[in-house]
Amino acid sequence: MSDNLFFNVSRLRHCGKNVIIGKTVRIRYPELVSLADNVIIDDFTYISTALEVAEYVHIAAGCKLIGGSSSLVTMGPFSTLAPNVVLAAGSDDYTSGIAGPFASSEYKAGAVIGSINIGRHSIVGANTTILPNVTLHDGASVGAQSLVKVDLDAWTLSAGTPARVIGRRDKQKILELESTFLAGDQDVR
Repeated sequence: MSDNLFFNVSRLRHCGKNVIIGKTVRIRYPELVSLADNVIIDDFTYISTALEVAEYVHIAAGCKLIGGSSSLVTMGPFSTLAPNVVLAAGSDDYTSGIAGPFASSEYKAGAVIGSINIGRHSIVGANTTILPNVTLHDGASVGAQSLVKVDLDAWTLSAGTPARVIGRRDKQKILELESTFLAGDQDVR
């Protein structure tokens, strides 16, 4: 793992083996971030939330995982964020209160602070936004430029603004591929 320009990697709550973090990844609260083995976080990604990442996860370039230190994002094994995804585990309803990082919670009348859970084998397409308190159940995937405001059922393919189910994924085939992959004891490098 190379040196990072914006935070000290040793401050991460946990960092497994075979972890690659781009030099320009910015993590505001590294002490709230736990990365399992075989994780890649590409350059120009910004993380300002508590984050728990399982093994074999890829977060592509330019993603934003936001919400503040009281919010949480979890990513299951073999899940993927395509470029420029926004996971907003904390947000505002924009009807009242003071916005911005300097106002404490008593001034943010409409703030929604929660979690986003990305299940095993879930894929989030490029330029998609997921709002607070949403779960992508195992195998759920969402196409590019979608807006996800509600939970997505397991092994479905959704797309749109707001996202809606447009198809199903082949659970059996995907789990067979995972089994074959793990049996080969792959090295991600």
